[in-house]
Amino acid sequence: MRRRLPRTPEAVELVTLDIHVEEEPSPIEATRKVLLLEDRNDFREVLRDYLSCSYQVVSVNSGIEGLREIMTNGGFDLIICDMLMPRMGGEMFYWAVTRVRPATRDRFIFFTGHKNNPAIEFFFKRVNANVLFKPFKLAALDSAIRDVLLKHA
Repeated sequence: MRRRLPRTPEAVELVTLDIHVEEEPSPIEATRKVLLLEDRNDFREVLRDYLSCSYQVVSVNSGIEGLREIMTNGGFDLIICDMLMPRMGGEMFYWAVTRVRPATRDRFIFFTGHKNNPAIEFFFKRVNANVLFKPFKLAALDSAIRDVLLKHA
């Protein structure tokens, strides 16, 4: 005769997640205007959605559209710009914008997937740029944004 042992529940591994809930943006943050330039639609949409939680965001897919926004909608508190875009890339966009709005010189954050491109590296050093290399974490973007905005608080 076989004796059956009572069935016991299997050991369950308990997993906890530490979720950090951001506070609502301060009224000052909510009024900050950000211009986002990125030619890849998917990446631009993700960044736009993320930034829209805290800032007023205008997103465009080229330097030409970005320049049009600068000229028609006035100044931006922050400009987040991809380096390689069709028709007008980040470097040309930077020089065009800073010629007509010199105060924007230190309001740029650039990002690129071309970390070892000598021409891009030379430009970054020349203008003492805030740079994020793709892929980057959103925490790195937040940190770069804080650095730029604190200079103009």
